[in-house]
Amino acid sequence: MNTTLFSRVLFASAVLLAVAGCSSVPMDSKGEVQASFVAGEFRALVNANAPATARATSEAFRQLGLFEIQNDLQTFEASLAARTPRDERVRISIREINSRQTQVGIRVSVVGDKDYSRKLFEQIDKNLAGSDGNTPATW
Repeated sequence: MNTTLFSRVLFASAVLLAVAGCSSVPMDSKGEVQASFVAGEFRALVNANAPATARATSEAFRQLGLFEIQNDLQTFEASLAARTPRDERVRISIREINSRQTQVGIRVSVVGDKDYSRKLFEQIDKNLAGSDGNTPATW
C-alpha cells in the first residue's frame, strides 16, 4: 500500500472514530431519564407500542415542517423517513421492546444532529403524552 492511500485510510478511520462517539443525553432536570447518542443516532425509549409511536412520529414530522417520504409499519416495528426544509434526510427506526415500551432511533443526515434529534424526540413524546398520558422511559 503506498503512503498516499495509507494516509487516506488513516484519515477516514480517524473521522469515523470521531463521529462514532457515544454520549448520554439527560432528558429531565434530575438526570433520571436518559437517552443516548451513539454513532450519530439518538436512541431513547417511550412507554407506548410501535403503532402508536409511528403515528406520533408522523404527526411530529408534520408539526415540525418535515415532509414524510417513508412510513413502513409492521406489527412490532416501523421505519419512517422525512426531509427537513433544508433537504436533510431524517430516519426514524421504531422497535417494540414489549407491549408497553418501544425503542426509538433517530438519525438526522449522515452524521447525526443531537440537538435536532432531541427536539424531534421530545415532539414525538409530547404527542404520545397528549394521546395516552405516556412519558419517556429510562434508557
